[in-house]
Amino acid sequence: MKKEDFLEFVKVNLVPQLKVGDVVIMDNLNSHHRPEVREMIEAAGATVEYLPVYSPDFNPIEMMWSQLKIFLWKFRTETIEVLEQLTRLEARLVDLQCLRNWFTKCCYCT
Repeated sequence: MKKEDFLEFVKVNLVPQLKVGDVVIMDNLNSHHRPEVREMIEAAGATVEYLPVYSPDFNPIEMMWSQLKIFLWKFRTETIEVLEQLTRLEARLVDLQCLRNWFTKCCYCT
Protein backbone atom coordinates (compact mmCIF):
# COMPACT_ATOMS: atom_id res chain seq x y z
CA MET A 1 0.00 0.00 0.00
CA LYS A 2 1.31 3.42 -0.89
CA LYS A 3 1.80 5.83 2.00
CA GLU A 4 -0.55 8.35 0.42
CA ASP A 5 -3.29 5.73 0.08
CA PHE A 6 -2.96 4.77 3.74
CA LEU A 7 -3.08 8.42 4.82
CA GLU A 8 -6.27 8.85 2.81
CA PHE A 9 -7.76 5.72 4.39
CA VAL A 10 -6.96 6.97 7.90
CA LYS A 11 -8.36 10.42 7.17
CA VAL A 12 -11.55 9.34 5.38
CA ASN A 13 -12.41 5.95 6.89
CA LEU A 14 -10.70 5.47 10.24
CA VAL A 15 -10.64 8.84 12.00
CA PRO A 16 -14.38 9.55 11.57
CA GLN A 17 -15.12 6.26 13.38
CA LEU A 18 -12.81 6.85 16.35
CA LYS A 19 -13.99 7.87 19.80
CA VAL A 20 -12.03 9.31 22.69
CA GLY A 21 -10.21 6.48 24.43
CA ASP A 22 -10.11 4.13 21.43
CA VAL A 23 -6.83 2.33 20.75
CA VAL A 24 -5.66 1.74 17.19
CA ILE A 25 -3.30 -1.24 16.93
CA MET A 26 -1.16 -1.43 13.81
CA ASP A 27 1.62 -3.60 12.53
CA ASN A 28 4.95 -2.18 11.43
CA LEU A 29 4.26 -1.38 7.81
CA ASN A 30 6.23 1.76 6.97
CA SER A 31 3.03 3.63 6.11
CA HIS A 32 1.73 3.07 9.64
CA HIS A 33 4.67 4.93 11.17
CA ARG A 34 4.20 8.21 9.35
CA PRO A 35 3.91 11.07 11.85
CA GLU A 36 0.73 12.29 10.13
CA VAL A 37 -0.99 8.98 10.88
CA ARG A 38 -0.34 9.24 14.61
CA GLU A 39 -1.29 12.94 14.61
CA MET A 40 -4.68 12.29 12.94
CA ILE A 41 -5.51 9.39 15.25
CA GLU A 42 -4.47 11.24 18.41
CA ALA A 43 -6.36 14.36 17.30
CA ALA A 44 -9.49 12.19 17.38
CA GLY A 45 -8.76 11.31 21.03
CA ALA A 46 -7.48 7.80 20.33
CA THR A 47 -4.05 6.34 20.97
CA VAL A 48 -1.74 4.32 18.73
CA GLU A 49 -0.03 1.06 19.65
CA TYR A 50 2.22 -1.01 17.42
CA LEU A 51 2.61 -4.76 17.35
CA PRO A 52 6.07 -6.17 17.98
CA VAL A 53 8.19 -6.44 14.84
CA TYR A 54 6.59 -9.70 13.76
CA SER A 55 4.03 -11.38 15.90
CA PRO A 56 1.64 -13.51 13.86
CA ASP A 57 0.24 -15.04 17.05
CA PHE A 58 -1.00 -11.60 18.09
CA ASN A 59 -2.24 -10.45 14.69
CA PRO A 60 -5.91 -11.28 13.98
CA ILE A 61 -5.39 -10.69 10.26
CA GLU A 62 -3.22 -13.82 10.16
CA MET A 63 -6.25 -15.87 11.24
CA MET A 64 -8.40 -14.25 8.59
CA TRP A 65 -5.80 -15.05 5.90
CA SER A 66 -5.62 -18.64 7.11
CA GLN A 67 -9.39 -19.01 6.86
CA LEU A 68 -9.41 -17.35 3.43
CA LYS A 69 -6.68 -19.65 2.07
CA ILE A 70 -8.56 -22.75 3.24
CA PHE A 71 -11.76 -21.45 1.64
CA LEU A 72 -10.03 -20.68 -1.68
CA TRP A 73 -8.17 -23.99 -1.71
CA LYS A 74 -11.48 -25.87 -1.64
CA PHE A 75 -12.46 -24.34 -5.00
CA ARG A 76 -9.07 -24.66 -6.72
CA THR A 77 -9.97 -21.90 -9.13
CA GLU A 78 -7.87 -21.32 -12.22
CA THR A 79 -8.87 -17.78 -13.14
CA ILE A 80 -8.16 -14.50 -11.42
CA GLU A 81 -11.77 -13.39 -11.92
CA VAL A 82 -13.17 -16.33 -9.96
CA LEU A 83 -10.44 -15.93 -7.34
CA GLU A 84 -11.44 -12.29 -6.82
CA GLN A 85 -15.14 -13.20 -6.58
CA LEU A 86 -14.46 -15.95 -4.06
CA THR A 87 -12.27 -13.63 -1.99
CA ARG A 88 -15.05 -11.04 -1.83
CA LEU A 89 -17.57 -13.74 -0.92
CA GLU A 90 -15.43 -15.14 1.91
CA ALA A 91 -14.87 -11.63 3.29
CA ARG A 92 -18.65 -11.19 3.52
CA LEU A 93 -19.05 -14.60 5.18
CA VAL A 94 -16.83 -13.68 8.12
CA ASP A 95 -19.23 -13.10 10.98
CA LEU A 96 -18.92 -11.08 14.16
CA GLN A 97 -18.28 -14.18 16.28
CA CYS A 98 -15.26 -15.10 14.11
CA LEU A 99 -13.86 -11.62 14.61
CA ARG A 100 -14.42 -11.81 18.36
CA ASN A 101 -12.73 -15.20 18.53
CA TRP A 102 -9.70 -13.99 16.56
CA PHE A 103 -9.25 -10.95 18.78
CA THR A 104 -9.71 -13.02 21.94
CA LYS A 105 -7.16 -15.58 20.75
CA CYS A 106 -4.74 -12.71 20.10
CA CYS A 107 -5.24 -11.52 23.70
CA TYR A 108 -6.87 -8.21 22.75
CA CYS A 109 -10.11 -8.89 24.60
CA THR A 110 -11.81 -11.53 26.66
